[in-house]
Amino acid sequence: MFRFPLGIVIGDRYDDCDYGEAVLAVGLIDQFGRGNCPSGKSSVAFGAANTASGKHSTVTGGSINHASGDVSSVSGGYGNKATGQDSSVSGGVYNTGAGQRSSVTGGDSNQASGQDSSVSGGAYNAASGQDSSVS
Repeated sequence: MFRFPLGIVIGDRYDDCDYGEAVLAVGLIDQFGRGNCPSGKSSVAFGAANTASGKHSTVTGGSINHASGDVSSVSGGYGNKATGQDSSVSGGVYNTGAGQRSSVTGGDSNQASGQDSSVSGGAYNAASGQDSSVS
């Protein structure tokens, strides 16, 4: 068994990142000098210029995505943010999962800000109330 208590970087180490404990980063520095930054404890960042700052958060692809909520995730796309605790954004562009346990499946510029809210896709949709949904 191998143990890496501080973490593993596969590819380029991003000097502007304050790496968390027990993290995994996979990727190269892009043409603008940006790299992946898993700064949250036990977080993961793959892709290009992605940040996983929430505890146990993951960004598994795409570029310029941010998972800052604890136990949040962004699966891919561009410019997406999972800021709520336990929130997720699956893909698309400029989507935000801000509510606790919220989700955005894809599309463009959608926001799920209510607790337990969801947006399935489309563009410029908002699910702001608790338990609200836009399909």
